[in-house]
Amino acid sequence: MAFHAFPRDRRVLAPAILLGALLLAPAVAPAAVPVFVDDEPGAPVRSVEIGGDLRMRGYDLENMWDADSDDERDHWAVFRQRARLFCRVELEQGVVGFLRVANQNWGEGVTAAAQWEEDNKSNKLFVDAAWIDAAGLFGLPVSARFGRQSLSYGSGFVLFDGQSQLASTAMYMDGVRLRVAPDDRFDLDLLYFKDQENARDEAAHDDITLAGVYFSRRDPDRDGSDELYALRREDQNLGRRIWALGLRTCGVQDSGLDYDLEATLQLGDSGPSRDHEAWGFKGELGYSLPELTWAPRPFVSFVGLSGDDPFTSADERWDVVYGGWPQFGDLLAWSYLNLGAYNRVSVFDPGYASGSSVPGEVVYGNLLLPTIGLDLHPVAGLDARLSFSPITVQESAADSDDFGEYYQLSARYRHSQHLSFAAYAALIDIGAAFGPDADAQHELFWETRLEF
Repeated sequence: MAFHAFPRDRRVLAPAILLGALLLAPAVAPAAVPVFVDDEPGAPVRSVEIGGDLRMRGYDLENMWDADSDDERDHWAVFRQRARLFCRVELEQGVVGFLRVANQNWGEGVTAAAQWEEDNKSNKLFVDAAWIDAAGLFGLPVSARFGRQSLSYGSGFVLFDGQSQLASTAMYMDGVRLRVAPDDRFDLDLLYFKDQENARDEAAHDDITLAGVYFSRRDPDRDGSDELYALRREDQNLGRRIWALGLRTCGVQDSGLDYDLEATLQLGDSGPSRDHEAWGFKGELGYSLPELTWAPRPFVSFVGLSGDDPFTSADERWDVVYGGWPQFGDLLAWSYLNLGAYNRVSVFDPGYASGSSVPGEVVYGNLLLPTIGLDLHPVAGLDARLSFSPITVQESAADSDDFGEYYQLSARYRHSQHLSFAAYAALIDIGAAFGPDADAQHELFWETRLEF
């Protein structure tokens, strides 16, 4: 929920209208700021919306990197907190501005020795979103969004998480999205974004950039859509230029059957002297039975991400692009962080992170993930999901391709319109691909979230 300022001739006290000033300068005492809003055509300010959310999690994570219970460096029993405030202003002629300031930390005192503002290791405040929308440009069905924004397309297979490092403090990238939308059924998005600017000068040649097009056609008759995309990710640090060419279709049938299918081909340069040729597939089929108690929805899914065959000249390992953190469950994301040799994935896939120059980034690839699961709604306000996935490795440097068995249980209970509680439990019973004496990985977390 968010607070909406009253229309014309009403004054509203809105301390959060100065989000940036108040949060970035904590020494300044909060002051009430009057806001005037006019709903008449041509008025400069049509509406002001102010809101935010508070989230607290308690974690127990173990063995997500080394699969060794005797090594406690990757055993975390911690709190994780996030606070966000936003202000959205709608102005004349379809102009909208949005600002969100956020703070996220792993508990007071968790920081780096020499850099108190390090991501995920401090109490720093940061601008999580800051964008400007302009609609109807030049009198055409064209709009543009400029600034810091999150990009979420489809099921997040290739384009979702712009800042996946160490549990996604934020998901933004900085850039421009130009949208052509002749009617409510079609969108054509032109994208140009910076993931990492790094040094500002071009002499360093160290940027990471995303550019491309994404086309969507919505079909209300099946409550679904068809999508085509061509996305180019360039990592100058690695001399890496990857094109992801894909298509997706999804929908829900009157019978209760739902489907979501996506396939992607990747082509380009893996580095200065090696071609890149990879493939990826993600699909899910479900069937809803709302007339039964608990409204069960059984589903099956399959994810295939190619691995690199060392006996071919091209690099065939799937590049994650920006299909980062949450899409295969939280624990598997922890298992695929770019941590060099410390991550035990390197036992069966020594080059698992060869496509990433960002430490802590999620680098899914070289994996086959079939899943069977069940969605349930036991009582009003409670949603739950159970799933089982026997994971194998597409190309293994070890004697086995058995990654392990992946069990997940998640649930969310909405106590009221604004307050919800959630829990997540996952276990990966490590397979032989990790080598002898590998211990199981597990994750537990609970969550309380307030939206206002």
